[in-house]
Amino acid sequence: MADRQYIVESVQQRLREVVPDLREETLDADKDLREFAGFDSLGVLEILVWLESEFSLVIPDEELNIDNFSSVGKMADYVVDHR
Repeated sequence: MADRQYIVESVQQRLREVVPDLREETLDADKDLREFAGFDSLGVLEILVWLESEFSLVIPDEELNIDNFSSVGKMADYVVDHR
């Protein structure tokens, strides 16, 4: 099982690949990603598909709420809680 810090770093790296606006940003775990124009519906979808693949998750439709995935920390917490 991956520890939370590894998950945070993995998510940060993937976000920088998916959302060009984030390449030069310091991605604190609690930073609300909705502040970045590049973190749009397509960016959210891409990161969710990656989370499922990378961490062997299935995110049920009823949990597909942007509030659950609006920051790196929330994504990491979701992965930790659902593995």
